[in-house]
Amino acid sequence: MLHTFAVYVDNKPGVLNRVSSLFRRRAFNIESLTVGHTETPGVSRMTVVVDTDEYGARRLEAHLYKLVPCRRVDNITSAPSPVTITPWKSGQ
Repeated sequence: MLHTFAVYVDNKPGVLNRVSSLFRRRAFNIESLTVGHTETPGVSRMTVVVDTDEYGARRLEAHLYKLVPCRRVDNITSAPSPVTITPWKSGQ
């Protein structure tokens, strides 16, 4: 199952490498990765999608909290989305 994590990290050089290396060391494949600034200066948000089971998701969340540049980790897999996407149909 795909799990989505929102990871808030310090906006410093090398942080992306440290976070992605954690996934590599634990043998998890990153399906999707997006990084952007937040409204808080000096903090970035990384949205990471990983294909794992519930136990693996809990393990990843615990390991992410151990990293020094991580400020907060949210598993937003089952969080409600504010945007509803309707499928596009040809001929409309």
